Amino acid sequence: MTTATDLSFGEIAPWQSMLDRHSELFLDMVEGSRIGFVSREASGILPGKHLDGVKAATDVPLLAWQLENGAMSARIERFAGMASTKVDLLLVADEEAMATMLGELQGDTPTVIKRLIRRGRMMFFVFKNKAQLQDAGYEDFLDSLGLAFLGACR
Repeated sequence: MTTATDLSFGEIAPWQSMLDRHSELFLDMVEGSRIGFVSREASGILPGKHLDGVKAATDVPLLAWQLENGAMSARIERFAGMASTKVDLLLVADEEAMATMLGELQGDTPTVIKRLIRRGRMMFFVFKNKAQLQDAGYEDFLDSLGLAFLGACR
């Protein structure tokens, strides 16, 4: 479901503008690649909590970035839990991280996300293995977040 606005993520247009400005991060990604963001508090995904026990409400908004027609697009969808999510990567942001990202959409958002992950304000979940991520072209995006999944020896 795509909507123009959501209380958690604000208007979709600034997200789309940010994705367009940082399009170089997505150049190598394959069509259909998907990255999702949810609120930590709304989703019930909390540090130290066993994910099998997480029961997400069906009305939790998910900000989805999807590569379509050669460009990353932003939309709001519904998150119904880890088992049913259809993303390659999921970032789970606490309230402070959500507010910080919204406030920095006109700036260097990938660097802001990187900082939030390092500070523990945002958790990062991967739904594909290393080979699948490589094949899907995620290397530049993950490197921009300081998550060099290929290691030192390439």
